[in-house]
Formats: sequence, structure tokens, C-alpha cells
Amino acid sequence: MNSLISDQQVAERVANIENLICQKAERDVTLIAVTKGFTSEAINAARKAGIKNFGENYAQEMLGKSHSITADNEIIWHFIGQMQTNKVRKISDLVQVWHSVTSLKLAKEIKRRSQSSTILIQVNIGDRGNQMGVDQTDLPTFLEEIRELELDVRGLMTMGIAGDAVGTREAFSELRRLADEHELVECSMGMSQDLEIALECGATMLRVGTGIFGNRRN
Repeated sequence: MNSLISDQQVAERVANIENLICQKAERDVTLIAVTKGFTSEAINAARKAGIKNFGENYAQEMLGKSHSITADNEIIWHFIGQMQTNKVRKISDLVQVWHSVTSLKLAKEIKRRSQSSTILIQVNIGDRGNQMGVDQTDLPTFLEEIRELELDVRGLMTMGIAGDAVGTREAFSELRRLADEHELVECSMGMSQDLEIALECGATMLRVGTGIFGNRRN
């Protein structure tokens, strides 16, 4: 973790975000502390601040941190990055929520290795930014195929558009509309720079890294 930020500062930042959630959210919201690029010390600091949900973008980082932190059955791991199918098995016993499912092949491997976990489908909202994900026009068919696997499809995920608050709001609003249309509860959207917009648009999962831990080391 950035050596310039203390456990107290982490706790204050978490409290500020939780206050914002109380002010802006009309739904239950899960705050996910994203520890990509931070050490296990960051996890410990966030745990002291009451965080239970942690997100990682890379399988190897998740494995390393899970081995180095004190055993804690209350930690819920979210995998939020792009996943190669052949790496699912490495972290399948850790991940409880997969945020970036974009192919039937990946979903089948999760079913094989981690069928009790929750999945979210990553959606590319039109041409509003360079995003990976299932095209929104293909979502109904893809969702039907995923549901046939009898996986716990809980919601959708997308990313905002850097430097474009208007476009980000449009993308987040559309994701919430799609989730409601398909009777899905969760919308994973909103990071440090656009979490307020995400809350106003109906996010139920926020993925926050620098907003909790400060800037990552180069």
C-alpha cells in the first residue's frame, strides 16, 4: 500500500464513501475495495475499516494476497478483470463473484470449476467508449444461453468513459435499464472517479481502489 496513507486515512475514506452511499443510493450497495497494485497491507487496513468485499484484476495477484493475509472467512473475493479460461481453475476456490463474463466458453469453465459462485455479464454499451463486453444488442440471446447453464446470473457490469461525465451517465443509466428489463438485481458500475454518477444511476456494486487507498505505486 502507498506508504503515505495510514490505516486511519483508509478508514476515513471508507467512511466518506459509505456516507455518500447513504445519501445517494436508493438500493442496497456493496462497496468493493479494489486492491490491484496494492499489497496485503491494504486489505488489512480496509478490513479494519469494515470492508468485507475485495476485487482483483489478475489471478496471480489474488493468489498471492490470499496466501499472505491472515485467514479470514468473512472476505468475499470478486474477480473484476478479463479472465482467460485456462486460469479459472487457479482461483476458482477463492472467487465468489465473477464480474466480467463475456463468453459462453468462460461461463462453462466457471460452471465446471466454481458453479456455486455468482456471475455478472460485462456489457459494452453501444459506442460510448472503448469497452470490452457483450454488445447490448446480443445480450438477450447471451443471457438465455448463460441461464441454460444453471449458473447464478445476478447482474450486469460495465465501465464508465474516462473524462466524459455525460457519456458515463448515459452508459450507467442504460445498464440499469437493461438489468431491470431482464430482472437482474446487480449493476456493477462506478469506480473512484465516477462513483457518484453510478449511485445516482442505480449501481449496486461500486469498485473503488484509489478512492480508498490512494495512488498506486508505479
